[in-house]
Amino acid sequence: MFYLRQEIKNAVVKILVGAFVLAAFATISIKDASAVPSFARKYDMSCNVCHTRQPRLNPYGQRFMENGYQLPGTADGGRKGKHLLGGETNGVTLDDITNLMAVRVRADIQQPNFNVEADTETSTDPDIVFPNVINLFIAGTMAQDISFFGEIEYATREGHDPALRFERAFMAFDNLGGHQVANVKVGVFDPSSMYSFPTHRQQINPIPPEAHNDKFPPEINRIPMLPLAFATKMFGLSRGESYAGATASDPDTLQDDFAILPFEPFLYNAPYQTGLSVHGRPFGNNFLYQLGVAQNKDATAEAKTRFDTYVMVRYDWLGEFSNFQVSGFYYSAPKAAMANLKPNATTLAYANNALDWNRYGLAARWQHKKWDIYGTIIIDEIDKPVFGNATLNSSVWDTDSMGISLEVDYLLTEKWLLGARYDMMDAGGLSKLPTMMQGTDPEINQDASFLALIAKYYPNPNIGLYARYHHNLESSVKMPTNVFGGIEHPARNLSSMITVGVDMAF
Repeated sequence: MFYLRQEIKNAVVKILVGAFVLAAFATISIKDASAVPSFARKYDMSCNVCHTRQPRLNPYGQRFMENGYQLPGTADGGRKGKHLLGGETNGVTLDDITNLMAVRVRADIQQPNFNVEADTETSTDPDIVFPNVINLFIAGTMAQDISFFGEIEYATREGHDPALRFERAFMAFDNLGGHQVANVKVGVFDPSSMYSFPTHRQQINPIPPEAHNDKFPPEINRIPMLPLAFATKMFGLSRGESYAGATASDPDTLQDDFAILPFEPFLYNAPYQTGLSVHGRPFGNNFLYQLGVAQNKDATAEAKTRFDTYVMVRYDWLGEFSNFQVSGFYYSAPKAAMANLKPNATTLAYANNALDWNRYGLAARWQHKKWDIYGTIIIDEIDKPVFGNATLNSSVWDTDSMGISLEVDYLLTEKWLLGARYDMMDAGGLSKLPTMMQGTDPEINQDASFLALIAKYYPNPNIGLYARYHHNLESSVKMPTNVFGGIEHPARNLSSMITVGVDMAF
């Protein structure tokens, strides 16, 4: 598998370089295939103008987002249909409140099935989760080429008590230097929003984990149902000693969000990051670039501010009945993680070095009539950890990991959508405990793979009723007896999950 990852890595690098070269010579011209419901109300359009089916954006919806929530090829923010706040010289214009605000509600009934129920705190009884997530959106333009976006989320399944949280909030300054040349986004946002397989806007929406990452190793009662390519794919890592304020050796002193869950979305594909990005189409409609910086804390003892950098390129082709795009990204996070070992029940050992983390990937999307097919392959690399003594250094670490997610959606009728997604995670990170603790136990960084099926019914364009099924394609495996107690491996314990629910926006 290592050699396979190396071959794929080399291929991804070549394709990224080729994309830049292709952009310089791109001469194929495509026409603009000119969301939240507030935008539909503002422009008096159906939600399906921007979505294949809510929440997935079509090419026109992608261009609308890229242009700062202004219609493609236009600059909004004028006085017509708006209200002037302040004086003529220093005032700003805003839409009616119904054109600025929208609400999205997701609720479902979940039926998980585990290989070994005794190993988890989660029952196999049906779980009614209403509401699961409520999102309040506030978005619009305040002046020509100046837009804003805010999202407040109430989630009942995040591993913590339900609470209101700002998920995303940013301002965008668009068409700087000319139309489509540079669009600047500043604030808290999803970095992968323009990637061909974005973190948000999935037909099979993520189901978060049930886990406690204030322990080490983290207690994972149920892994999340999300594209595994987005996951960290690394075992045995944390955000660092100072990040959690854990100066004592007792792992019970760790604070929330200390351990990095192997199954959580991370870095470029995190649900949100604080930072700045620039994107545009200076070479014409075919080629899109994105450059960005994300601000985080490093995993050193001083917990200094670190600045991650990323670049994404995308090539689009739009035909009469088919749309195709391919994109690639590279993300660099210096000193982003700390390797940890737990040699006994009350001691937590830290590596001598904070680990640099690099992530890169390739994605493609093809829409043809009623078909929508998209997938991504993402590879992660970390430094090799070094510990303070020979015993701990005898632990085995895999510094590479890889994930693949592939989804196929088919619009059976105007109201019915069918879909399937395959997810695979070739995990890295901690593979074997130190020699004196290994025994004959299996590797810790077990792979994971799931097949998901979905049927979605839309009585209205902005309301989707769905049924989904996830099936674990891997066989049962136990965790090492030492430290982990020989429980069922979290990547293998959830054998299947059935979910029925509603996803509506208004």
